[in-house]
Amino acid sequence: MTVSRACRTCGTMQEFRMFNAAERAVVRAERGDGHFVDDYWRCTAAGCRWYQRYLNRGEDGLLPEELRIQAAPAK
Repeated sequence: MTVSRACRTCGTMQEFRMFNAAERAVVRAERGDGHFVDDYWRCTAAGCRWYQRYLNRGEDGLLPEELRIQAAPAK
């Protein structure tokens, strides 16, 4: 499931999806074991690492470089 949200990194409306297990683990490690990470969403645009809560853009940030969304290979 994706939702359209404004992405601060891309500067436009983009599709966001819920975190996967690796993304949840990274943010939990950064913010502490007790931090609730099940309502974070991330931008799905190629090259973007931006994430935010579903309704609260005040709790947001950038995922590490290794979790950057890669562009689809050209055919």
